[in-house]
Amino acid sequence: MDAAGPSPKRRRSASPGVEEDGGCADYISALPDAVLGDIISLLPTKEGARTRILASRWRDLWLSAPLNLDCRELTAGRNEVRSDVVSRILSSHRGPGRRLYINTCIHWILADTVEACLRSAALDNLEELDFINHLLEKPQRALILRFSPTLRVANIGGCNLSDVNFHELHLHFPLLKQLGLVNVMISESSLHSLIAGCPALECLLIDMCSGFRRIRINSPTMRCMAVREYGIPIESLLLEQIVIEKAPCLVRMLFERGSILQVTVLAAPKLETLGFISDKCRSGELSRLMIGSTVLQGLCVDNLITVVQTVKILAPDMHNLSLDTVIELMRCFPCLEKLYIQVMFLH
Repeated sequence: MDAAGPSPKRRRSASPGVEEDGGCADYISALPDAVLGDIISLLPTKEGARTRILASRWRDLWLSAPLNLDCRELTAGRNEVRSDVVSRILSSHRGPGRRLYINTCIHWILADTVEACLRSAALDNLEELDFINHLLEKPQRALILRFSPTLRVANIGGCNLSDVNFHELHLHFPLLKQLGLVNVMISESSLHSLIAGCPALECLLIDMCSGFRRIRINSPTMRCMAVREYGIPIESLLLEQIVIEKAPCLVRMLFERGSILQVTVLAAPKLETLGFISDKCRSGELSRLMIGSTVLQGLCVDNLITVVQTVKILAPDMHNLSLDTVIELMRCFPCLEKLYIQVMFLH
């Protein structure tokens, strides 16, 4: 009877979150466009584009969502085919950009396409950039710098920046928190100007770079620093010395196994993780680590006026396992909680 109220079927359809056929309602599609756009931008490139087939509600969202363009996910094929895919994505997308990953050594995208990509309005306000290009030309280098106001993460590889004067450019990366330089040639003055232009920098990676002998760190925000030296002679200046002048937030300092470096830590009151420190010898030279008044030559304590109480995690890289050396290191770092020992030979 009508007086008894609506039929059970109508009651079910009136219930929030349930469709007439008993299935669950599409709550995700009810979210604001801005939220859906953020969700799409976090998906892999292909999966983000495929959201257009989910429903009419999603059809135009990918075109306006922050673009996540990862060229590792593009279909394999000829250079022209891959380049055409990139061009079509950029021409159809309205931006802004969120992330760009491109490695021309692997993806073999045509140089003209790379330059057009960096000019594209679809990458305006780019936040994350992974760009590796061993044939990087001057126009492309200049275009990369246009993202400096908005970048939060930047990994640059395979570039010769030795003729770029970063000091004269007065570059400023106000939001950049993570900077990685991989196989980059850059002068010492330009490197220091680049780091100084990143007031929010938290993580720094220097991986097999050349063109400078020394790195000076004077950063109020840096929390982690990782360094890998070349380890083989090349016809360029190579890193020899690291000086931590003032790094009040530095917690982790990491080096490649077997690194031969002269490291001086003047002020890093929160340094907790240190590795790898090595006893490897190259051309008769050992690595040297000085923290305050404590000096390690290789893995041997050369001067121990005061112990280092902040370090809780230590990773020594030993050529031969030596219990005496381990005990000496534990005296030097009395507050250790974790000790990771890498050994080349066991006797």
